[in-house]
Amino acid sequence: MRAMTVVWAMTLLSAPVGLGARVEFFSLHRPGDAGDIEQASGLHFGRIGSRDGLWLVCDRNGGASGGRLFFISSATLKRAEHRGKVVADAAFPIALPSGSWSSFADDHRAVGADALADLHRRMGASTKENDGALLDLEAVTIAPGIAPPHDPHVFVVAEEPHSTVLELVVEGEGTTSRARLVGAYDYAEAADEHGTSNNDGLEGLAYAGEPGRFYWGEEGTKLHGPDAHPRLFFLDPRVGRSVLASGRFDVEQPLSEMMTQRVHDLRRGRMQTLNALTVTADGQVLAVDRNGGWILRLGVQPVSATRWLNLYDLDGVNLREALAVFPGPRRMPYISIEGIAVDGAGALWLVDDPAMPEAFRASCLLRVRDVNVAQGTKTRSGSGRR
Repeated sequence: MRAMTVVWAMTLLSAPVGLGARVEFFSLHRPGDAGDIEQASGLHFGRIGSRDGLWLVCDRNGGASGGRLFFISSATLKRAEHRGKVVADAAFPIALPSGSWSSFADDHRAVGADALADLHRRMGASTKENDGALLDLEAVTIAPGIAPPHDPHVFVVAEEPHSTVLELVVEGEGTTSRARLVGAYDYAEAADEHGTSNNDGLEGLAYAGEPGRFYWGEEGTKLHGPDAHPRLFFLDPRVGRSVLASGRFDVEQPLSEMMTQRVHDLRRGRMQTLNALTVTADGQVLAVDRNGGWILRLGVQPVSATRWLNLYDLDGVNLREALAVFPGPRRMPYISIEGIAVDGAGALWLVDDPAMPEAFRASCLLRVRDVNVAQGTKTRSGSGRR
């Protein structure tokens, strides 16, 4: 039975999405093919200097992939073959700011002493397997720097235990390259909502078109009973727009509450969560509802939300079943997509953070060709699980 399941699922890996579109799958590897990229949790397509392509980060379970910003060039992606390897061109360790940490902490005191102390500790942790608490990186985007002259910087979300946006400058080449911390911005949460075991913090970040302004998505978990097992229930995501300045992450209202409510109105079934964001060429936001199994399309003027792509049925491709066998056999209780990006040709890129609880860690990169992202062309929504 297992062999039949594998053969059947493998046939899905080249199935059409609709309107001529296809889903392609790639295994992800660290530079020099040094090993798998593990627990990928954020994805963005953009340019920093001469580097144009995909940028990727991993969460705290990423082992040797943790605490790193990865870059995959457009040239590498162009050569990629379906069900083959994609080897990252570069990996940038996240480096402490220039000058003293005390000076940086003083300049960013609005972030809070506890959050700054934890950030400092995690940035000094080793990336060796099971060695120290690593940065829990959950999202990545490129945007103008907060301060003039607004050169392009990388912004990442460090989610556990304090949801904090980090502003990074990419420096150097080869073995001397790094992503230097130049700014930090606190996403204020109540003490019982921090991203420890509640795993409730920021999971998506995308540039909103003006320096300092970003769209964000919060995963949204809460207890559904005092003795419930499992204790977390994915049904309370949030989404909105904010301005980053002076160490703070100021949420724009009433826009953010309106966007959140439109998303809640779309929930069908037992779960809904937001795990990744990107912005299309026409200024709309694509949001991954991982547990609900949809990519949502969000508008701002006027505020709107629609279900766009059904991840359980991309015209025959059920991502939960397909990812259960590629890049290796694993159990898949839900669709594990946690990163989304759109490239210059309009192709949709997705990356997965392997579903728990087993020890499988290797992430899968997906490309969906020929969906009209800018115009919101929908695939057929079949009878797949929702």
